[in-house]
Amino acid sequence: MPFRRSIHVIFNPHAGARRRQLLDRVVAQLKATGAEVVLEETKAAGHAIELARAAARAGVADVIVAAGGDGTINEVARGLLGQGVPLGIVPLGTANVLAAEIGLKRDVVEIVDMLLSGPAQLIGTGLVEGRIFLLMVGIGFDGEVVHNINPVQKRRWSKLAFLYEGMKLWWRGPGHAISLKVDGREKSASWVVAMNGKRFAGDFLLSPDGDISQPGLTLFLFKTGTRVALARYMIALAMGRVAELRDVEILPMREAIITSPDGLAVEVDGDARGGLPQTIAQGTQFLRLVVPSIAS
Repeated sequence: MPFRRSIHVIFNPHAGARRRQLLDRVVAQLKATGAEVVLEETKAAGHAIELARAAARAGVADVIVAAGGDGTINEVARGLLGQGVPLGIVPLGTANVLAAEIGLKRDVVEIVDMLLSGPAQLIGTGLVEGRIFLLMVGIGFDGEVVHNINPVQKRRWSKLAFLYEGMKLWWRGPGHAISLKVDGREKSASWVVAMNGKRFAGDFLLSPDGDISQPGLTLFLFKTGTRVALARYMIALAMGRVAELRDVEILPMREAIITSPDGLAVEVDGDARGGLPQTIAQGTQFLRLVVPSIAS
């Protein structure tokens, strides 16, 4: 097992005071072991990419750590792509999908042990408009929820803010008529989700056969756009039984070109990422991710 001495942490200061306390305890424990810890705060969207790239090129850190939510992790990962230094995480976000994917809890001892000596596992990536994602892309329902979330609401109410926005969208109904081409085949849906792993929007099991350590994406096409259908989708998602629904088409994919409706909201790894048209593709590069020993 490796033992890392130089740890560079990139921290999203908007994670909230309670979550900052978790990071402070992690940093204190790391320093107590004799590790050298550098802590940098992001200043704006996209800043974590620059910080990660600069830290990797400096060639000092044994691991570069994203402390924040899945969006912050995505940015740090983008900065590390093509670099030799592995990515570590401290889950401080609302959903923490990647932490759930690798079986990491918000436990100081577990996080510290992982960062110091956890194995660095290769994980597959996807691409949206040429930029990598680690977890998922949502077009339609979850894209609109993420775009509509007020940042203050999100920090104050956490998952309740997402529930509130989701209920507003559900009540507004119906869904959208999304047109796309999947590996050359014309398709349609009311809601589209591309998955790189198993879990969606927290600990919900959407793609039981997904494996973030393997190349390849899975596309979920939710066909029906009524309020009743969306409620059914949410119940099936909570129960881990989406694959059993007849009006959900599940496809392995290399490339999906989503063309309309123009401007429809897209979310990538839990952050807003513009609107349609956009292209999703299987990534061609792997990323080294530090995982708990039990997940190796």
